[in-house]
Amino acid sequence: MSRNTAVRSYDEERAQLGKQVVNQFAILIKTSQIHDAGNVALQQPAENFGKTLGDLFIDDPEVALSLEGEALFLGDMKLKLDIDIFTNFMLVNEEMKKRKVGSIVFSRGIGEREIRKFSSLFASLDTRLPEPFERLEKELEDAGLTNPQILFLEEKKEKEEVAQATEDNEKDLAKKTYFNTVTAVGEVMESVKLRQAVSLKRAKRIVQSMVDLIMQEDSTLLGLTNLRSHDEYTYNHSVNVCILALAIGQRLGYSKKRLCELGMAGLFHDLGKFGIPLDVLNKPTDFTEEEWKVMRRHPIFSVKELVRLKGVNDMAIRVTIGAFEHHLNYDLSGYPKLAKKRNLSLLGRIICIVDCYDALTSSRVYNRVPFPPDKALRFMLSKSGKAFDPILMKLFVNAIGVYPIGTLVLLNTKEIGVVFTSNPNPERGDRPKVKRVMDAEGNEAHGELVDLCEQNESGHFKYEIVNAIDAGKYKIDVAKYFV
Repeated sequence: MSRNTAVRSYDEERAQLGKQVVNQFAILIKTSQIHDAGNVALQQPAENFGKTLGDLFIDDPEVALSLEGEALFLGDMKLKLDIDIFTNFMLVNEEMKKRKVGSIVFSRGIGEREIRKFSSLFASLDTRLPEPFERLEKELEDAGLTNPQILFLEEKKEKEEVAQATEDNEKDLAKKTYFNTVTAVGEVMESVKLRQAVSLKRAKRIVQSMVDLIMQEDSTLLGLTNLRSHDEYTYNHSVNVCILALAIGQRLGYSKKRLCELGMAGLFHDLGKFGIPLDVLNKPTDFTEEEWKVMRRHPIFSVKELVRLKGVNDMAIRVTIGAFEHHLNYDLSGYPKLAKKRNLSLLGRIICIVDCYDALTSSRVYNRVPFPPDKALRFMLSKSGKAFDPILMKLFVNAIGVYPIGTLVLLNTKEIGVVFTSNPNPERGDRPKVKRVMDAEGNEAHGELVDLCEQNESGHFKYEIVNAIDAGKYKIDVAKYFV
């Protein structure tokens, strides 16, 4: 095993243990809010937490869980905000903030009793009263608890640190908004399944936040569309369609209000998929003709559910139109079949494009093996004027780039990189910013950004894309570079 491989393996193991620490601490907090320290319900969570700490103590006598901005750190390692730990991650984040706790430092030798006592005192603290940190510190002292130690949450004031924190916070805010939107879609879907009253108010607020983010800088949100969760495919797909639709709407010069309507249409275009049996929706092999008939009915199911929503207004009507039209195709060759031909709405034509693109680049719809982003674009461009509005297709290419964000590319330096930011200049769409992920020798790189517009002294471009690479064949998880 090479040194680089060993280091990578060690980092991945610590990152996994860090996720476990956050999850288990969240469970301890929630359990301690219901039961006191002596209750048997705390035994298993405390044992699990102690075991994870024990694995970390093998290499370090102290383990620090720290909060900086919106991010959680295990020692010096920033923990990635993955979908599977999102809820517990945010719970720990918020509970530490409420108590003004910047770090919790666990030392080797801590036992189950100390873990129970600490989690009980931490969870039961009344954060509505002033000086929560000082009161928690005093309660720990009165209980004779010196392990773990807590450190105060301090504000960073140096200019460089503030600038970095601002950049990191913007990224964290984008991730938080993305995952909050996934959760909101899931809640609406579950309400529909249970035949409960459905309200889109929370979803609308989140989409408005997404509109604000994409109007400031769209590359971070576009990068997050590379996230895939097989268990939550429909929810992730809906959020990705929302983001990609907003990217087109922004280039059309839409107002915030119209962007919000477009985003909501993207978010709930597949609401009717709740009516499709899970064994069909999640089928790992190709659909039969009968199963395709069922799948093709989901736009009708979507319309039926959307018209049941509270407060039918202009926005709800446009969202319904987007849901109905997104599989009709530009030339009406799609489904559902219409008794009378008519022109598709602009909103429907936009959703049609972005829905297909995200479906093609995912591993759940159409092809079970996803298309690399650049090949998906080429395929869609070949259907321009038939399945897709040709003008909107050009706008879409301009929005995501000739090499879309998330494309894996081989450079003329024999390095491999992932397209990280598209070039806003349409004439330089083939020269994005690329994050190095592998050096010329095949070792994992540290992710430095390379601007493909950079020139040498003689006026020639320093870097060229030789060709795009299929990330699936190289078994490279592109998504990890965006979280």
